[in-house]
Amino acid sequence: MTKFSLCCHCQLRICLVSLLLSVVLIAGGCYSFTGGSVPPHLKTIAIATVADRSSFGQPIWREVATQLLIERFRNDNTLQLVDRDGDAELRAAITSITEEPVTLRPGEIERERKLRVSLEVEYFDAVKGRTIFRRTFTSEQFFPIAQAATARDQAIRTALEQITADVLLAVVSDW
Repeated sequence: MTKFSLCCHCQLRICLVSLLLSVVLIAGGCYSFTGGSVPPHLKTIAIATVADRSSFGQPIWREVATQLLIERFRNDNTLQLVDRDGDAELRAAITSITEEPVTLRPGEIERERKLRVSLEVEYFDAVKGRTIFRRTFTSEQFFPIAQAATARDQAIRTALEQITADVLLAVVSDW
């Protein structure tokens, strides 16, 4: 190769690398976050006591769900928590708490059960008088039947912790 062709080859390589870097940088700048945020006119939120329409027969879970929601929103601090008359209102109801056996093969002994908890949530904009969303959030947990009620109760609590985290994320990020 001659000195001239070697120089042209290097310049071409530099141009291609520069072009590639430019495309990558420009394309990287085109990314946009699709999640939303809390509407700017909403500053406060009132969280109603969670209702229990599950017919599970243990009213303690509505109190646990209520306290978990309050704790999540208090710790997040995106919206100021108020007792009533908030710019936004969060209403929720436990619609089901069910358990079922995990699929077994013939001859197997049941060792684990699947628990499913569903919470129906309405996020209401009291300033504009409209529902922002109404959704059902569900979590499934597994628990060993050998530990009976204790393991089931822990599975319900874990499911409610997951659901309340999802509710907070939906409210503050519009996911």
